[in-house]
Amino acid sequence: MPQTQSSSPMTLGTKPIGKLLVQYSVPAIIASVATSLYNIVDSIFIGRGVGAMAIAGLAITFPLMNLVIAFCTLIAVGGATISSIFLGQKNIARATDVVNNVLVLCLIHSFLFGGLTFIFLDEILYFFGATDETISYAREFMQIILLGTPISYIFIGLNNLMRATGYPKKAMVSALLSVGANIILAPIFIFTLGWGIKGAAVLRYAARQ
Repeated sequence: MPQTQSSSPMTLGTKPIGKLLVQYSVPAIIASVATSLYNIVDSIFIGRGVGAMAIAGLAITFPLMNLVIAFCTLIAVGGATISSIFLGQKNIARATDVVNNVLVLCLIHSFLFGGLTFIFLDEILYFFGATDETISYAREFMQIILLGTPISYIFIGLNNLMRATGYPKKAMVSALLSVGANIILAPIFIFTLGWGIKGAAVLRYAARQ
């Protein structure tokens, strides 16, 4: 029986542009929308389980979390673009080297950025608008987030590489599974285990394992 090429990276050079645009953009849009649910779910359960001040502390961490994701995306998207170019040239060995380099760069940058941010965390949070009433919540949440920065970088890096090398549906499914796990486990971590805002931060990485 002939093998299907619907998920093969080689189809990028053979299928019509319009069909590829739909095949790649729709899963990417769905994954982006689903990923944005992380903050919504966290806000709902933290507000119900911890309180209004915890919501304020969580909101203060959003710019810093977006900064972490931005630097990771810089590496991941750049590597994904280069790997796609090599795949178009049928140079699988060089494309594989790019994937390895992206993983190494993600790990190195996660330790450097995460470590420096962790050291100056209070100063950064006060700069973003934290007060004496909200700093403890923001600090507790971001400390867990920064300790798990290598996991975030690997997840985002591999997700972008999967999409760029011919597997957009697998990238979408991985994002949907992590969001689904977050929705299911959030009440357990925050309410049942009583971990509060720290539970929401731990959950972000438990859902990606």
